[in-house]
Amino acid sequence: MKVFAELVRRNIFRVALLYVASAWLVLEILSLGVDYAGLPSWIYRFAVALGIICFPLAMVFSWLFEITPEGLVRETKVEPSRSITVRTGRKLLRLAILCVLGVAGLNLLRFGLDAWIG
Repeated sequence: MKVFAELVRRNIFRVALLYVASAWLVLEILSLGVDYAGLPSWIYRFAVALGIICFPLAMVFSWLFEITPEGLVRETKVEPSRSITVRTGRKLLRLAILCVLGVAGLNLLRFGLDAWIG
């Protein structure tokens, strides 16, 4: 149970949520570009592969570092009394929600374009 508590304290799950939500947003934007702007389809496949490859790296990075007012600092060098992981976690969650709302907005745009173009 100690490992789970440490994962929560270091915001690993919130970073994962933000990563997935932002990747979803990027893929939706690229999908619009492929469908309506004539971008080559390999760009979309490349972005999917890159997102999958970089996910474990993002998780390791979020385990090793903490966001502080001074910037990114190695987690072991942050004093527990000066840690702002709770505030950072709230910000990560808000950003993830914004990304999901962006995806919803892009899907509404897609439906509108489909109805308009026919």
